[in-house]
Amino acid sequence: MRVGIIGAGQLAQMLAMAARTMGISLVVQGPCGDDPAVAAASGWVPGPLGAPEAVQALADQVDVIGFENELVDLAPLRPLEQAGVVFRPSLDTLSTLMDKRRQRHVLQDLNIPVPTWVDLNEALTHPERLHDFDYPLMAKAASGGYDGRGLQTIDDAEALKAFAETVDTEDWYLERFVDFERELAMVGSRSVTGEARCYPLLETRQPGQVCTTVLAPASVPQDVEARAVTIVGSILQQLDYVGVLAVELFLAPEGLLVNELAPRTHNSGHLTIEACATSQFEQHLRALTGTSLGPTHLSTPGAVMVNLLGFEDSRKTYAHEQQALAALPGFHLHWYGKRVSRRGRKLGHVTRCLTGSTPAQRQQAVKESLAAVDRIWPVAQAMA
Repeated sequence: MRVGIIGAGQLAQMLAMAARTMGISLVVQGPCGDDPAVAAASGWVPGPLGAPEAVQALADQVDVIGFENELVDLAPLRPLEQAGVVFRPSLDTLSTLMDKRRQRHVLQDLNIPVPTWVDLNEALTHPERLHDFDYPLMAKAASGGYDGRGLQTIDDAEALKAFAETVDTEDWYLERFVDFERELAMVGSRSVTGEARCYPLLETRQPGQVCTTVLAPASVPQDVEARAVTIVGSILQQLDYVGVLAVELFLAPEGLLVNELAPRTHNSGHLTIEACATSQFEQHLRALTGTSLGPTHLSTPGAVMVNLLGFEDSRKTYAHEQQALAALPGFHLHWYGKRVSRRGRKLGHVTRCLTGSTPAQRQQAVKESLAAVDRIWPVAQAMA
């Protein structure tokens, strides 16, 4: 089958690389010919992201269309779906997940625990609704937020009033600050026939609400991972979801809470390229093309992935840093080839598979890995 992807960033780039090894023709759609995925893909359809005429041109070249991110307006695409264009997941399924506030309603309908939350407008109109909350609060944008954007810590009532005067209050909600023990993620997948698989539970580290490091496996009791598998499987099944779906979780004193859902391949799953029997990108393509899903177990005792975040505004290629990172023994460098570096922007990542037989040995290897990367690429400085 021929696959189309709306979007041409690094996720589409890694999908295109996986497609090559699978013998799949993958065409991307996006506005810029020098976006990361264009050179790796079999073809490129120019045009504003998700514009109906561009998506129709994409549909003329492929059998099924998927999405790289949630930044696409789905409403103009519905006539195409009604005319026979195959989107996976379907637009109905995807539309329930594009808005984080709507995600919360879906999860609550499934009796899946989420942090206590309330619409910003409701809290402003009825201040008593905040009686069950303590400051600080987290304000979150219902749409468009990622990599720390669309998040704001609210320290007190005066700060809340000032914040409300600077945003469109319709698009924000408030969340009880979660005193979590760990931030976790699980990447799941579901096929056209309803087959579902989950990757091992991952631990993410996100200073400043931007993911810097992902560890596999997460150091949690077995029953926590089993609960995560149940949660992810329920979401996939109830939404009739097709493709890869990432679920971000908090391990809190009251148990696992779902933070948000990402209806696509996900940063937390990048280490599956080297560390798992089937990468998340191959798995997504398997699901989109109607192929049976691949095994998801770790093929190594553990792994660590470090995001290479921009630490300055520049147009450098960082050739020296790339060479040094690629030369680190046991490390695998993925460089996205973005034109511009900005502070906190994801420019690439490195993965190292770990061989330690005990959690303590793997944790020591993680510390050594982070130190080795930081000597070449100042991850901490990118978060300053």
